[in-house]
Amino acid sequence: MKKSVLFICADQWRWDCFGFMGHKYAQTPNIDKLVSESTAFTKHFTNIIPCGPSRATMLTGLYPFIHRSVINGTPLDKRFTNIALEAKKLGYQPTLYGYTDTSYDPRELKKNDPRLFTYESPMNGFDPICHLPHSNPEPWADYLKKKGYKVENPKKLYVNQSAKNEEGFVYKAWEFPTEVSDTSFLADRVVADLQNANNPFFMHVSFLKPHPPYRVSEPWHSLIDPSSLEPLITNIEKEKRIKQHPLMKDIIEYYEVNDNHPPEINYSKLTTKDIARIQAIYLGMCAEVDFNINKILKALNDSGQANNTMVIFTSDHGEMFGNQWMFGKKGWWDQSYRIPLIIHTPNCKTQIIDQMTECVDLAPTIIDWLGGEIPVDWNGRSLLSIVDSGKTKIPSREYVIFEWDFRELYENKSLKKIKIAPEESNLAVIRSDEWKYVHFPAFIPLLYNLINDPYEKVNLATDPKYDNIKAEMLSKLLSHRIRHSERQMTNMRLTYDYF
Repeated sequence: MKKSVLFICADQWRWDCFGFMGHKYAQTPNIDKLVSESTAFTKHFTNIIPCGPSRATMLTGLYPFIHRSVINGTPLDKRFTNIALEAKKLGYQPTLYGYTDTSYDPRELKKNDPRLFTYESPMNGFDPICHLPHSNPEPWADYLKKKGYKVENPKKLYVNQSAKNEEGFVYKAWEFPTEVSDTSFLADRVVADLQNANNPFFMHVSFLKPHPPYRVSEPWHSLIDPSSLEPLITNIEKEKRIKQHPLMKDIIEYYEVNDNHPPEINYSKLTTKDIARIQAIYLGMCAEVDFNINKILKALNDSGQANNTMVIFTSDHGEMFGNQWMFGKKGWWDQSYRIPLIIHTPNCKTQIIDQMTECVDLAPTIIDWLGGEIPVDWNGRSLLSIVDSGKTKIPSREYVIFEWDFRELYENKSLKKIKIAPEESNLAVIRSDEWKYVHFPAFIPLLYNLINDPYEKVNLATDPKYDNIKAEMLSKLLSHRIRHSERQMTNMRLTYDYF
């Protein structure tokens, strides 16, 4: 019998905010139950931030230095295939609930095509039967109107109240009841379609939460008492943080003066009390998603197709969660890149895997499950053998690779004074269990011992005692780049010889 895929992605969910990961306050009973029947990878990393580039990586199986859609809005070259197109070759009609944040190649679009003016298009190959982009969630707005709620402009549904004066954070429940929230609306749409699914399917479900705005309906708003939390932050004074690296000044300035940050946070006025409140709201948003995922999994079981379906739960990137006094995703810290990955198949081995995996592994794993041929130029590796038996057919990863293109900071005056080029506005990270090396084309490097310094406070790159470690990590990073150069045509040869 033909197999099915239920591929669930939540936006901006850290790897450690789950009950099964031992988080003291996270309330995720349904995902925890899924883990008890699945393989959970606890050292899983995205290969790039933010949303659009991460999803491009996850859905194409290509490293960012290959596909080069590296910031929200940078087009994804039309020549690259993706998981939806490969599934269509196998006879599936992949459906999308939510969004993929894809920036289309303008060379394939006609003048005035709306996809020319957004980075939130659905990826080519998916049928966007319930498209809910962050900037304009029209299906949810129409649903709210039918329920009697006044919605003047769908584009303002996610615009939160701004923090005022000395206020560090707007701590206020969302006015919409959880029964009609965007999370519930999306899950209920998936449930309805699962109930009517008679044939094998490929569903990609993408929840916005726990991505900002940092606001959630009751009872989730009051689920976690902020006063019970002990915010885990790297409590370093601003002046000392700025001295850690030349880029830190610009990152901090981005948070404090840039209009792109969530309006409910006033970064220059944040207190530890505010951070605890934001963390409580974030955990409440996670709990709401967990509650709705249970509805989807129940519908899958009721449909009679659970015994033939691969279920995947993951995220596109992490959340700083107050570390370094930051929220969202920035820099080179694990909090922005380390994410959950749970894979369930009907006969999978129940296990917790602590070997390193990357988001480029997802597309090959899904195609392998469906019995298709993994494209030769995909950079990831199938995890199916690990899920089935706990063993991999290839050596475990010694390290993971990720990067950040920070050309959006290039607009800051301080970076303009440095005269750094857009092509130099990026960093590449190689991270093993013990070491993290961060390479910049235009700045000094960073080196951290993650065993002795898990919060990355002390840069060892300037200490000659660690020159050998730095050289070894840089060599491995360069070798990785060479090994994964684009290979679509490189294993072919045109010749006079005939066979």
